[in-house]
Amino acid sequence: MRLKHHTKSLLPLLCFSAVSTAQTDSSMQNFQQLPVKHHINEKALRDSLPKTEEKSAFLKIQGNIVYNFTYQSYVDTPFTQKGLLQHLTQVSLNATIKDKYPVKVLLSNRSNNSPYFKNITDVNFQFDRSSFLNKIKEEVKAKALEKINSTELSQLEGLYNNQLQKIQELQNWLNDPARIQELVEEKERELRNVIIDRGQLIDSLNQSANAHLSSITEQFNAKKQQLAKLQSELKQNNDKIQQVKKGMQDSINTIKSQISRLGNAKGVVDFMKKNDISKNALTKGQKLLLSVNQIGLGRSWIDYSELTVKNISLTGINIEMNPSNFYIAFAAGKLNYRFRDFIIKNNNTLPNQSLYLVRAGIGQKEKNNFIVTFYNGEKSVLNYSPTTQNSLQRVIGIAAEARFSLNENNYIIGEVAKSSFNGNADSKLNSSELIKKATDLKIHDNQAYSIKLFSQYPQTNTKLSAFYRKTGENFQSFNLYPINTNQDAWSAKVNQQFWKKRVKVEAGIRKNDFASPIAAPNFNSKTVFKSLQVSLQIPKYPFVLVGYYPSSQLSLSNDEVLTENQYNTLNAVINHNYQLKSLSMNTNALFTKFYNNSSDSGFIYFNAASYTISHSIFLKIFTLQSSASLSGQRDLNLLTLEQMLSYSFRSKLTIGGGIKYNRLNHSKTLLGGSGNMSITLQKLGTIQINYDKMYLPGFNKNLMPVDMGRISFYRSF
Repeated sequence: MRLKHHTKSLLPLLCFSAVSTAQTDSSMQNFQQLPVKHHINEKALRDSLPKTEEKSAFLKIQGNIVYNFTYQSYVDTPFTQKGLLQHLTQVSLNATIKDKYPVKVLLSNRSNNSPYFKNITDVNFQFDRSSFLNKIKEEVKAKALEKINSTELSQLEGLYNNQLQKIQELQNWLNDPARIQELVEEKERELRNVIIDRGQLIDSLNQSANAHLSSITEQFNAKKQQLAKLQSELKQNNDKIQQVKKGMQDSINTIKSQISRLGNAKGVVDFMKKNDISKNALTKGQKLLLSVNQIGLGRSWIDYSELTVKNISLTGINIEMNPSNFYIAFAAGKLNYRFRDFIIKNNNTLPNQSLYLVRAGIGQKEKNNFIVTFYNGEKSVLNYSPTTQNSLQRVIGIAAEARFSLNENNYIIGEVAKSSFNGNADSKLNSSELIKKATDLKIHDNQAYSIKLFSQYPQTNTKLSAFYRKTGENFQSFNLYPINTNQDAWSAKVNQQFWKKRVKVEAGIRKNDFASPIAAPNFNSKTVFKSLQVSLQIPKYPFVLVGYYPSSQLSLSNDEVLTENQYNTLNAVINHNYQLKSLSMNTNALFTKFYNNSSDSGFIYFNAASYTISHSIFLKIFTLQSSASLSGQRDLNLLTLEQMLSYSFRSKLTIGGGIKYNRLNHSKTLLGGSGNMSITLQKLGTIQINYDKMYLPGFNKNLMPVDMGRISFYRSF
């Protein structure tokens, strides 16, 4: 009975051990939900650490080469010719000097057997401002990220890891099976020692067990309390770490956002000052080129202002810089006939036109500024046709331009200008007389002014732009303006998006807002052109676009006078990409309507309508494309059916071909066809061959056979 009673006395001890172990396991389970280690894993934070600079090559070059040979058996627009052959070779190079200074080089050559297109060899060298600015921004961003203080985070993480180590040691001690074994063995020893004295068995057993149990219990409970305290402190420290990391990440995001919005040298310099980044972080060459907007050598397109030089092809030098709040630009070189390479081949008697321009001002080009421009050169102003051999006229002018920005979404540009030029060969003025005439405020027929407005409202997805220009009868600059006419030109355009940007509407209206190299010098139109375009794009549904806008047609008469006729066009397009079971498909429908008459255009499709529908099926290695088109106008109806099949092998080889059925005026049938091949050879490039036999409507209401072929080669390196 005593032994039985003694066994009952052990139960509290054993139960206590089991409960303690269970509580410890529970504590361990909660503890394991915390991370074992705590580090800065964000890539953005790692990027903030200084990197070891590797020695870079002096010159790195990437680019591509393109060669195209084209053949067309018959051409009817804008001139008539049989057997047109043309070769075009172009090499585009993107070079980086010392891994800091990017430049672009473009080499091109075009030769042909046309009596109208000139053979041209061009070399163009340009400073790649966009790539250069991006490199500078990356360097400045790295310097700014280095300044983000990570000391507090390092200290918190060190404390966290120390606490974590202590918790692991306590947890291991509490969960060690030796703890329970020690308690059991101790009770067994006490039981053997006390059982000898049967008279005092129960009392001695209870006193001895309770005494020894007290020491074990106190130690166990102390460890548990220490563990709970450390776990609580660890959680608090973890919360602090997350707050600090969030603050650092917010700083990183702010720096990246500010850097991405920098678009000019002043913005970069201001950012460096604000973030206490030394200017010595940039080389002298970088500081100088940071203020360069463009440097061009060879043939380049230049566009400075509405009333001075706009969209012309210049072969020479062109430099534009905007250091701090100062602006300067210089351009000099030769111009193509009528400013664009169009006509005439191998004619050395064409006027040798030239341009010299200087611009200076204050302010930033993309923000508020005031700029004065002086231009001088020789221009074939009075030539009515390519074969007219009038002498060159000296053109001199001065203009003042100002831009005022309310904010980044709203600005206005105003410009006034005066000019003078020799009106005819019999009364030429010298340079001083021309300058005096251009600066005489009492003369008004040689002046011009323009104003431009741009406004954008991101909240409503609205864009507005408007323009007005007034030119006097005797005003002239290096733009494609008419002369001998008092002309006003204006335009307005609005872009609006609706329904989460799924519906886009663009509407415009304009008068004389175009410049043509082939228009008569005294051209002045009273026609007001309107345009409207609406598109609808909903995911998983067809894309729809409807547009009504003016178009133009170039025609060359028998006396070699090139003219341009304008009329309106209505277009409607529906396009849909979709899946039918495992097949990918595309369906496209197009409607075109020309609103013109035979009297106002030499274009054979006067007042004509055209309907086209095509359907493509994309298999694994095959593509099937079927199309049908119907064109109609008075006395001419053409139905064309075409079926094509192409085969692709591992993206290295594509072969395709098709057959065309043409039916004219429900009576005459003609067959055509097409073939193509594309092959990509490793380490060589891609070669493409295309051939197409078609029939185009002729002026005598019949179909003219036309063979077109092209061989091209492309390689990037």
